[in-house]
Amino acid sequence: MIGITSYGAYIPKLRLERTAIFQAMGWFAPALMMVADGERAMCNWDEDSVTMAVAAARDCLTGLDKRQVQGLFLASTTLPFDDRQNAGIVATALNLPDAILASDFTASLKAGTTALLTALETAQGGARNPILVAAADRRETRPASFYEMWCGDGAAALMVGDRDVIAEFKGSYTVSYDFVEHYRAAGRHFDYTWEERWARDEGYGKIIPEAVGGLLQKLGLTMADVDHLVFPCVFQAEHRNIAKKLGAAPEKVADNMHAVCGETGTAHSLLMLVRTLETARPGERIVVAGFGQGCNALCFEVTDAIADLPPRIAVSGHLARKKTTGNYTRWLKFRNLIQPEMGIRAEAPTQTAMTALWRKRKMLLGLVGGICRQCGTPQFPRMDICVNPECGAHHTQDDYEFADRPARIKTFTGDLLAVSVDPPHKYGMVQFDDGGRLMADFTDCDFEELQVGLPVQMVFRKRTEDEQRGFVNYFWKATPAPGAAEEMKRISLAGRVAVVTGAGAGLGRAYALELARRGAKVVVNDLGGARDGSGAGSSTPADQVVEAIRTAGGEAVANYDNVATPEGGERIVRAALEAFGRLDILINNAGILRDKSLIKMEPENWRAVLDVHLHGAYHVTRPAMAAMRDGGFGRILLTTSAAGLYGNFGQTNYAAAKMALVGLMNSLKLEGQKYNIKVNTIAPLAASRLTEDVMPPELFERAQPEYVVPMALYLCSEACDCSGAIFNAGMGYFSRAAVMTGPPVQLGGDDTVPTVEDIADHWERINDLRGAKELVDLNAATVDLMTPVQKPSPAAAGSEAKPAAAAGGVDVQAIFDGLAGTFKAEAAKGVDVVFQFLISGSGGGEWSCTIRDQTCSVARGRHDKPTCTLKMAAGDFGAMIGGRLPPMQAFTSGKLKIEGDVMKSQLIEKLFKIG
Repeated sequence: MIGITSYGAYIPKLRLERTAIFQAMGWFAPALMMVADGERAMCNWDEDSVTMAVAAARDCLTGLDKRQVQGLFLASTTLPFDDRQNAGIVATALNLPDAILASDFTASLKAGTTALLTALETAQGGARNPILVAAADRRETRPASFYEMWCGDGAAALMVGDRDVIAEFKGSYTVSYDFVEHYRAAGRHFDYTWEERWARDEGYGKIIPEAVGGLLQKLGLTMADVDHLVFPCVFQAEHRNIAKKLGAAPEKVADNMHAVCGETGTAHSLLMLVRTLETARPGERIVVAGFGQGCNALCFEVTDAIADLPPRIAVSGHLARKKTTGNYTRWLKFRNLIQPEMGIRAEAPTQTAMTALWRKRKMLLGLVGGICRQCGTPQFPRMDICVNPECGAHHTQDDYEFADRPARIKTFTGDLLAVSVDPPHKYGMVQFDDGGRLMADFTDCDFEELQVGLPVQMVFRKRTEDEQRGFVNYFWKATPAPGAAEEMKRISLAGRVAVVTGAGAGLGRAYALELARRGAKVVVNDLGGARDGSGAGSSTPADQVVEAIRTAGGEAVANYDNVATPEGGERIVRAALEAFGRLDILINNAGILRDKSLIKMEPENWRAVLDVHLHGAYHVTRPAMAAMRDGGFGRILLTTSAAGLYGNFGQTNYAAAKMALVGLMNSLKLEGQKYNIKVNTIAPLAASRLTEDVMPPELFERAQPEYVVPMALYLCSEACDCSGAIFNAGMGYFSRAAVMTGPPVQLGGDDTVPTVEDIADHWERINDLRGAKELVDLNAATVDLMTPVQKPSPAAAGSEAKPAAAAGGVDVQAIFDGLAGTFKAEAAKGVDVVFQFLISGSGGGEWSCTIRDQTCSVARGRHDKPTCTLKMAAGDFGAMIGGRLPPMQAFTSGKLKIEGDVMKSQLIEKLFKIG
């Protein structure tokens, strides 16, 4: 049996929005709007047909022994070399055996299927087997042309042989015509194209049906016997018409991929075939056709072996791994269609010595280093001496391939001075997980994505191009591994042990499940009683949550103790220590409700609610903090409520308990500080059995517990450095709540006790929260109270006092009141400018300063058309105006942010006396 044994694909990560082409060039070619939907695949500046063929072939070789490959056929109409075997470059990059038949197939868009058919017939004849077939194209098109819209960049690869065949070759039919709807003459950069109607009606519309019809007749089949019909056609309407001519139902016809990547030239038939194979089932027949100066039609039947093919990226993976851009000028530069100034550094010599390339071909093209036979240490490049200082053996190096080894970023930088088509030039040290390192360029990423420890993979790319001699220099670069950046950002709780009280349902259950999903081992505590705390309890709720965690592959144990007793709290913590050996996270979530107004509140109902909420938190937190102290890490989350923070009618016991927990937190944050124990409080708005008849029905439906979980788990993670804070969370909304203290007002004197009348006279000032701030502890509150910003003068009695200065002694209003007095009119000749100041923090606000006709006017509020806008925190602004913070230093450090005309902002030092 001969047929396809493996498949692979490559579509560049970058995608250009077709609307970007129309937006840039629609003024010139309005008809572009007709084909401006979707996006086209776009090579990075360092990609070409060879690099894409290498990428597709690597995908195809997944799980295979490449030492068995006996042939490599490369198809493309955009090969970088006319007289250098491009297939040989691909074979060297893949580290295929030297005793291999390598050949280029070109000069026609059907070259991809021609190469595939040649490989199949070669394998049938027994001459060579297996053979790797790769097809890739990076076709150049004129700006503002339909073909710029239609075309896309991409590659596909297929392995052909007689072992583990996933799609058996059933036969072929070929027609060859010198039908010229486009051509590219020798030495020309762009194709010359005839009118689209000619290509559509006389080309695609007649030649493809002839070849496919001939194949079906040859094999004695009808379209009813075919499950998938695969053929390229850039004209979407004609693509449907051809299918109708052949009698193929729409569900049998493979999508031409126009919307997602565009038509990829010689690769396109094979790329569509790969996409079909990804979902094909055993027994299905596939007919694939390749069009270009005739047509090749091939038939395959899928076998049971397709289920055993190791997973690969293929087409679906690359379609998902994309980065869409609307930057049309970037596209033009990457395609070398514009020639911006590159600077004198771009004139550096780029000539490649053929002798060095030959001697070091494995290192440069194949990324082959060495591994010491004596100690097993890998190194790049391969040298005569082992780099292991404990080994140092001589001449013990064997070949070692680094291309497929996992690696991470050890160091990185972005160099704006170095020559780069896509600045900044990104490079750094790459450390391979199994040993070995090299200095590498980074590609297919933004500088902001790079970080130390980020997993990367090696990709074969253009390093430089010697335009004077027409030679492309290839090497390997590093690119972030798919999903690596997201995984680096992902907050993991692996190895942590958590206790969640009241975890049998609602919020507690949601907390426990997500803790387990992120790697934590969980003690699921739930008494199993009624929502008012009555009843004997039940193990069922906790057991069900534990079962759900274990079914998902996590670790959890159940605990049924009552938090309302000291013994219960001790046993809950002991359960964690006995099961998992430590305790890192405690979420105090258990609660009950017994709602009544204060006059109707019986003592037992008051005590019962406080016993669970407040005393329960004490009973569990006390032994938990001891365990966390011993482990040197802890995250404690208390649960308050809007009823406690803001009040709610009929919940006096509940509100009192919930606000008391805030007081508990304020002290625990101090006691846990030196042991790396962070304590915070969450006020959740979530649907649960406690709120099902408290919330309005429509609000209850929206307030699912899952919307609260992210905030809770962040506060329980190592990533959270916050302690002693309160956060509201619910329905996807999050905010911080805090106890704030207004600026103190001093009344009376050393020998004068203020009177009630003094309070009344200064009530507006005392009651003013402008400039209010948080205070970290009792000592800070005492000192703050005894340090008033300003003592009211006797004349101010009975009238509204002036607002307090900002925290830290910065009176921003006073600065702007006096700003005109520091204006240097003699320096403002010919200056017409409006500075807008946005000052944040205590005492901040908005002021505008207008300089015109050598005069200066300052007004509070926003100006309609400021020349530039300056944003600063109040303290930093005071330091800058006071001469303690140079403006340039403020700007470069990020303390001063400028929008609008940045150059005009530099006039501030010239126009005003600073300091």
